[in-house]
Amino acid sequence: MPITELLENNAKKYGNNVCLVEVNPQVQETRRMLWKDYELIQPTSSFWYRREITWHVFNEKANRFAQLLISRGVKKGDKVGILLMNCLEWLPIYFGILKTGALAVPLNFRYSAEEIQYCLNLAEIDVLVFGPEFIGRIESIAEVISKKSYPILYR
Repeated sequence: MPITELLENNAKKYGNNVCLVEVNPQVQETRRMLWKDYELIQPTSSFWYRREITWHVFNEKANRFAQLLISRGVKKGDKVGILLMNCLEWLPIYFGILKTGALAVPLNFRYSAEEIQYCLNLAEIDVLVFGPEFIGRIESIAEVISKKSYPILYR
């Protein structure tokens, strides 16, 4: 059974249950925390310290991203690079890529522009999905990679 079917099944069975949680890294904890403790914590800043999505929303985001990729010409067998920070959107993007039949190629968010370019060439990436925090790095290599990739800005 493909992993995308597991997502579909969980969305049907547990649609309103929380499946992914992101804790804002800007909030520094003073002691070791269990995941269950986060519901008991009062926010200490004006920033949201917790985001979560349900199985239904996870599946919906993955389907929407798959449709975006298909509308941009991504087809089965294409290689899609993912250059994102660790965030709540990472998994729906990953599953969206898989739902198109394309291959997901995660890249380390710590890579320099030259390392990104090297990996894109080595893996023969067709499309690159990256977050706004990487615009500077991508702009410095855009002329070189635009001949081979079709970058998509996400977020």
